[in-house]
Amino acid sequence: MENPLLELQEYDNLVQALKSGKGPLQVTGTLDSQKVHLMYELGEASAFSWKLVVTYDDTRAKEIYDDLRSFTSRVWLYPAKDLLFYSADIHGNLMARQRIAVLRRLMEDREGVVVTTMDGLMDHLLPLKYLREQSITVESGQVIDLDAWKERLIAMGYERVAQVDGMGQFSIRGGIVDIFPLTEEVPVRIELWDDEVDSIRTFDLESQRSVEQLDFVTIYPAAEVVLDKNQLETGTSRLEKEAKTYGKALREQHKPEEAHRINSIIEELTEGLRDAYIRYFCPDTVSFLEYFPKGESVVYLDEPARLREKGETVELEFRESMMHRLEKGYLLPGQTELLYPVEEVMARVQRPRTVMLTGLDQKLP
Repeated sequence: MENPLLELQEYDNLVQALKSGKGPLQVTGTLDSQKVHLMYELGEASAFSWKLVVTYDDTRAKEIYDDLRSFTSRVWLYPAKDLLFYSADIHGNLMARQRIAVLRRLMEDREGVVVTTMDGLMDHLLPLKYLREQSITVESGQVIDLDAWKERLIAMGYERVAQVDGMGQFSIRGGIVDIFPLTEEVPVRIELWDDEVDSIRTFDLESQRSVEQLDFVTIYPAAEVVLDKNQLETGTSRLEKEAKTYGKALREQHKPEEAHRINSIIEELTEGLRDAYIRYFCPDTVSFLEYFPKGESVVYLDEPARLREKGETVELEFRESMMHRLEKGYLLPGQTELLYPVEEVMARVQRPRTVMLTGLDQKLP
């Protein structure tokens, strides 16, 4: 079938400019329905491994994702965390599952397309190498220490239960270890002969019957923030030090109730709340954008002016909410730095291989 796009001189110029890294490039006069076709063809022609599409809201992200699936199966949707209510639903696995599934693809696969929204680039994340280091690969014949495994799985965000009935859980019964990784559709059963892995199988939750025999399985963390012992100790020390300083400042402002509240919150800090304190435990955090190396990726910005508006709205709401919570002693000053400022994100996305797509001809800064 003929592709009229390939006959346009402007398209050829765009491909050449993209390949030689002359961006950021702007393409105007593209309707929403045309943008996805253009993104796909440009990605194929420029031959870069990864493509990141950034748009302005969840509905539009889903539209782009659905349209891209008409061209390729190697496309994934990366949802943004609700930065205001990050701790409201600690045990809700769906969001974490979707996000970790994308991170898994970035670690395992060599190419693909990821669609996200502006606020998906604004939160602080652990460098991808940390998550890669925290993953466990198990294979037949491997010798494992069950006690060490139990500790490791709990540190990776898995919940120990008597019998696995949902994602993010594991159970150990005798020489049988059942795990339901967030990145899999079905749970995995590892059977041991003494301390050696005898078999690895997926199984059905309802019937408990085996589905498929495996030679090996890689288990990824069940949480986005997984920390080693040193990071935990250092981060806890930072938190306690800042809580003490801030508690003293609140008492000096004649706010004893707020001072008591912040100290109580830090004392009761649980594993599930690490996302809210990520900068204390891991100062070298990155944006999701950094998961896409400059020399190997193309970034598409869908209506940059709307992206900026979205970012400014998110930032304003976040700052107002954080200031209110800070004054009332619900969080520490360092927690108000939980997201990257919109100006910084907009500057970072202006790469040599960034393509800005706009429906109307407009001057972009």
